[in-house]
Amino acid sequence: MQITYLDGSRLKRALIAASRQVHKYREQLNTINVFPVADSDTGTNMSGTLKSLTGGLIRCADRSLPAVSKAAADSALTGARGNSGTILSQFFYGIAAEIQDRSRIDARAFSEIARKAVDYTYKALSEPVEGTILTVMRVWSEKMLEVSRKTEDFAELFSESLTYAKEALQDTRRLLPILRKAKVVDAGALGFVHMVEGIVHFIERGKIREVEQVSDLDLNETPHITSVKEEINFRYCTECIIEGENIDHGSLRIELAALGDSLIVAGSPSRAKVHIHADNPEEAFRIAERYGTLTEQKADDMHKQYAAAHTPHSEIALVVDSTCDIPPELLEKSFVHIVPVKVLFGEESYLDKVALTPQHFYELLRTRTGPPGTTSQPAPGDFEKTFAFLTDHYRQVIYLSIAGALSGTLKSARTALERLEKRDAVHIFDSRSLTIGSGLIARRVIEAVERGDGIAEISNMIADLTERTRILITIPSLDALIRSGRIGRAGGLIARLLKLRPLLTLDAQGRVVKAAMVRGDAAGKAKIIAMLRERLGDGARTDFAAAHVDSPDTAAWFKTEIERYFKPDREVYFLDASPALALHTGFGTAAVAYLEPPPAGDADRRK
Repeated sequence: MQITYLDGSRLKRALIAASRQVHKYREQLNTINVFPVADSDTGTNMSGTLKSLTGGLIRCADRSLPAVSKAAADSALTGARGNSGTILSQFFYGIAAEIQDRSRIDARAFSEIARKAVDYTYKALSEPVEGTILTVMRVWSEKMLEVSRKTEDFAELFSESLTYAKEALQDTRRLLPILRKAKVVDAGALGFVHMVEGIVHFIERGKIREVEQVSDLDLNETPHITSVKEEINFRYCTECIIEGENIDHGSLRIELAALGDSLIVAGSPSRAKVHIHADNPEEAFRIAERYGTLTEQKADDMHKQYAAAHTPHSEIALVVDSTCDIPPELLEKSFVHIVPVKVLFGEESYLDKVALTPQHFYELLRTRTGPPGTTSQPAPGDFEKTFAFLTDHYRQVIYLSIAGALSGTLKSARTALERLEKRDAVHIFDSRSLTIGSGLIARRVIEAVERGDGIAEISNMIADLTERTRILITIPSLDALIRSGRIGRAGGLIARLLKLRPLLTLDAQGRVVKAAMVRGDAAGKAKIIAMLRERLGDGARTDFAAAHVDSPDTAAWFKTEIERYFKPDREVYFLDASPALALHTGFGTAAVAYLEPPPAGDADRRK
């Protein structure tokens, strides 16, 4: 039976079938991904983009063609990931823009709409490159327009155009030298072919659930990846969505172009998606926020992705959230990955440690008016993407979380784990601490991974360390605690009158509790050292670290005093505290974390 028109219901079913076909082949796409960078995530990104699209379509109760096409465009833009995912989102935006208010379209009209949508896509890129997904999309749409002149049947239209798309796919190797050198076709282009293939299979079989996991594409190729320096010019795959009015895509593109390459500005004048490979995500976001409110920010470290996919490495990866404060040189380890929390000031959000330096954070803390800033845990999708990528390249993945009693971050990670196919490879631990407390645990885990310890041994070590990690926090001002609701105004007034300040700690469940009350900042610092000497004894050998909120001199003083009275097992490091602490305690806050020594003679626990 011929299919002579396309309406909303048919478009929805076709796009879901296309999305599922790409999802089935995401690992194949990851394997052959060499352009624009060999970070082995094209399949993950395209699948994630289309998964978002599918979710939007399922939630769309309106079955009209304009509503379905708009839902596809909006949800694809929201979930767009990576270079190819952003290109796809712009293609769907073009489809929706050209459909306008038509209730149904014939084969000729659809072909004309698809061709114009490809033009939208080319215009979104600062430097369109042939031999990529763009080429296959263009050839497919041009040939489909030719086929539509001789048939009114969508089945014939898609079947014949798929043949041309496959020919264009093979041609990508000729057009791009890097593909020819690696002996592969373009991964994004192959993903688009799989989309068309999924629609053809669905038309032939009629049931989405019966779309077979087979492809007649002979692409069992092994890529020949070269060095990271040759393939990756900029470190971070940086993305955000801008919500605004009359967003000038041209001006935005010009401003961003100097920061990196692979620049795409997709979407509409009221909602734009930015994708750029850059070394300074913070600067990219600062430019973007001048055009509207930023949402859906991310910055993936492509150097680490490349190392995970193409270089020898440990069998275990460590994931921490950005509330975990460890020395920068440890965060640079290729097997250490960070999932950032969001720092919120009103409607504006920032990615902690990825696109928000301590200096910028302190500036915001001092200058922002209105409601106080706060933090928001990463979404389950952020963890899901990280876990999915790492489980493809590591045998085991450890996630060390901020105390579950203090944040929903742990719950978010566990929700992500339930969605994961390789969930048995991911091990989630509640540090029951924060900032340098979880940092001390993470440092030991990094050492264990580098020693080659197994997952069972490391898991036991983490369980032990969470029992022995302690943190003491001194707060020179009560203002932030009162604003955050941690201390009531009446209690705060009494404390001020008596010139008292709390020393805080975390209990065995990771909840904030009072450790002592002191009179003044100097007394608070002295009290912490006195408590350490009382609890540990002079000359104790264990790990220490210090953190501060724009008060490095205080942290340095703690380091000096610790080295005066104790014999640290490892270097005593001190860092700016994570915003999770700083926002609730304010400027001048300082903290000391330490490990209670294990029982004498317990050599294993002293590693």
